Amino acid sequence: MSIAPDMLFELGGAPVSGRRFSSPWALHYFVDGVSGNDSNAGKTSGRSFKTIQKAINVATRGDVIYIRPQTYKIGTGFNRYTEDVSVTLGGAGGNTVVATNSDISLIGITNSINPEYGVRWKHATTQALLVDAPALHVENIGFYAEDATYAIYLRNNGATYTRRGTDGTTFYNCVIKGSGVYVASGGDGTIFERCVFHTKYDGTSGGIGCINYSCSANPGVRMRIERCKFYGGNVTEAPYSTYITIAPPMTQAIIAHNIFGTIPTSGVYINAAGASNTGQIVDNFFAYSNIVLETTIKIGGMIQAGNWDTAGIVI
Repeated sequence: MSIAPDMLFELGGAPVSGRRFSSPWALHYFVDGVSGNDSNAGKTSGRSFKTIQKAINVATRGDVIYIRPQTYKIGTGFNRYTEDVSVTLGGAGGNTVVATNSDISLIGITNSINPEYGVRWKHATTQALLVDAPALHVENIGFYAEDATYAIYLRNNGATYTRRGTDGTTFYNCVIKGSGVYVASGGDGTIFERCVFHTKYDGTSGGIGCINYSCSANPGVRMRIERCKFYGGNVTEAPYSTYITIAPPMTQAIIAHNIFGTIPTSGVYINAAGASNTGQIVDNFFAYSNIVLETTIKIGGMIQAGNWDTAGIVI
């Protein structure tokens, strides 16, 4: 008797569909916006879910969700997933929060290093992705949120620990276009690496810029923005808002090896004003001829070194 390789057996011999992840504690789930169905088990590519939210609702700690690009149409590009998706923590028991959705990975399937040719995700109403659970990893996905309040909203509330979306959440090789990323109320270890940020088509960005990190009463620590690119809009090259804003207190931050396009009309590339913002702004390039510290780049208590504008090294 032959057994299909994607079939596992529960105790008692009853077959269940699914293929185990390399970790014995994790599962793979699959999302196909064209051929999938949310009534499927979602554990094989042939039995994919249709929506990203369904996969997240089913996934538990450490699971991996693979998302397939939608159909490409000549002249108009790829169709897009149009969901407002939430990644949340489970219920609280005493002083312990059950982190059912922590440590999940969302992976867009694309053969290109440019995720614009892979999975495209557009907001439905408020934001494409709302994150309250820690250690979410997002890779190879393009977020297009021209009319959203935020493209991505990461939340934390250190008082009750029922929101930890700014702790250990990472974005790698993603495109974020439109209203940007809002990181609320501090957190530990938020990372953006090799991502491309665009403001809206007309250069505006909903007033939050590309990345807006608001630490408020809860301090932020070990934020890293590295090897990313920041640009304005399709029609208006100079964006309206500052590309990166960090409201203190933030410590041990690193903004390094990034490329910044035309200076915003606000006159500020990076606003990290405040002595309690500490860390490094190093080895970045700015497409501007006269960077002035604490004017064009407000470094606050951070150290800057090795940064360049079009006239030379920033002193």
